[in-house]
Formats: sequence, C-alpha cells, structure tokens
Amino acid sequence: SASQDGTIKVFDIRSNRTSQAAIPMRLNLAKEQALSVSLGYGGTLAAVGTNKARISFFDLRYASGHNPSGNLMGSYVDSHTEEVTQVRFQTVQQPGNNVKKTVLATASEDGLLTIHDPSQPSEEAALLSVLNVGIPLRSVGFFGPACEGAYALTGNETMSVWHWDSAQKVSDVGGYGLRGMLSDVVGNAGWKSAVASIGMNTDDAASAVEYLVGCTWSVIDEVSATSMQMPSVVSSPALHLLAGNSHGDGFVFRMDADQIKPIMHLKGGHKGCIRDFCWVNGNNNNGSTNRLITGGEDA
Repeated sequence: SASQDGTIKVFDIRSNRTSQAAIPMRLNLAKEQALSVSLGYGGTLAAVGTNKARISFFDLRYASGHNPSGNLMGSYVDSHTEEVTQVRFQTVQQPGNNVKKTVLATASEDGLLTIHDPSQPSEEAALLSVLNVGIPLRSVGFFGPACEGAYALTGNETMSVWHWDSAQKVSDVGGYGLRGMLSDVVGNAGWKSAVASIGMNTDDAASAVEYLVGCTWSVIDEVSATSMQMPSVVSSPALHLLAGNSHGDGFVFRMDADQIKPIMHLKGGHKGCIRDFCWVNGNNNNGSTNRLITGGEDA
C-alpha cells in the first residue's frame, strides 16, 4: 500500500497480525507523498509514483534468513514534471521475437505516459517510449496478445489507445464525445432500466454514462442486450471498458477497433460512483469462477 504520509508498506496477509507491516519503506524527500505503487519482477521490486514527479524503486528481495530490506535503490527524476498518478509493471513480448521482458508504465498530471525498461542501469538507458496524451492521466495499462498496446484514461473522461513501442496513437476513441457515444450504446442495447434509474425518459440515454472507471484485457462473458441472460462466452481476450454514472450503474463495453459493443449492465450493487474494479478470471471444480469486483463511494 502507498500513502500520502510518504510511506509504502508490504503486509503479510498470512499473518494474524496484519496491522504490522512486514516491510515498511519511506520516501526520502520532505513532504513527498506516495501516490501509486506497483510490484514487478516476481514481487522483488516496488516502483512508487510520487507527488514530487519522481518514480522511486525499493528492493524487496529476500536475504537468507531475513525479511526483505525495503532499501531505496534509486529514482527516476527526469521522466515527468508533475505528480505521477500511476505506475504499472507489465511483462511484454518483445517485437519480432518470443523473448519476454518487464517494462514499467508511468502516468502523470503532465499528460505524459512513459514506458521504461527498469533492468537498464540508468534512467536515460531505460526509457523506451514517451506517449504525449496531452491531458492529465488517471489510469493506464497494457492490452493485446503480446501487450503491444497501451490505453490511457484521463481526468477529462477521455480515452486513447496507443502502440507503445512506436509511440503512435491508434485512436482517440471518440475524443470528448466518448461518454455520449457510450450513452448511445446503452440506449441502443435496450438497457432501459439504466436510463430510467437516473430519472430520464427511456428513449433518451444521452447522459447514461457520466464517467470512465478503467479497462481490462480479459475474456468476459457476454450478456444479451435483450434478454440480459448469460449466453456464449467471448472466445478470446479483448479490451473492455467499465464506465458508470452517479446513481451506481456500471456498464461494461467491449472496445473493438471498429465498434463499441455492450457486454453487461451492472445494477443494484452501488448507490454512488464506482471508482475502481478488478476482473478475476479462473476456474474450479464447479466451473467458471469469473468475478467482477467493484469499489464505490457509497460506503
């Protein structure tokens, strides 16, 4: 976990004493806040984005007979000029071969999404790509069979998708009109209850979607737009977007290159804005254990 008090803590959830952090870590600048954290290389390296426009790295490797040191290994200081709002490690397949490597995506209020190879000895050598989204960033991640794509969600409720290795924008996904496009999809899908729940005429879904929550590259069971039953499973992973409104409705869309497809309408779970989610794919002896976990403002 990361906190505005400048500390980063790793908890051993196997212990009954979870109130005590197994590995406490602290940033070294005055009034520096830890805004985001991600673990890479099998959980042996922690990257932390801060309000001082820095990405700091902590060593989580185990020494024989001891807990990880949590020592500060160093920081990237030139990648951003404003708060680093998200950091994310990802294992990707290198273009042109089957070799995999770990990269780190960092997003900032300065509108830049940068991709680094943290295995390199310096910040300059580690820099792979700079994607200039141009709007303060809220959520970023990777998608595609080899994680060759990157998505970026902004504080202005816009979305763009990129080929990160070439730093080329693939699409701005409707620009500032994205929420209107998604609302049209909601209306056309026959999800009348979503429109009625916000006090609108069921033939006018212009504002059914008010904000974007996040994306996932997953196989998600598709919900029929008419019967709302669970039909066939989408056979391959795809980029999905979760969006919502202030009344607690959530909408999952499949974001294909040529269309936006409604997948499911989440209703009844929240009474306020949805702020984050996690899609879990898995199987057990009883069949599928796919789960969509959401967190909202309606505590």
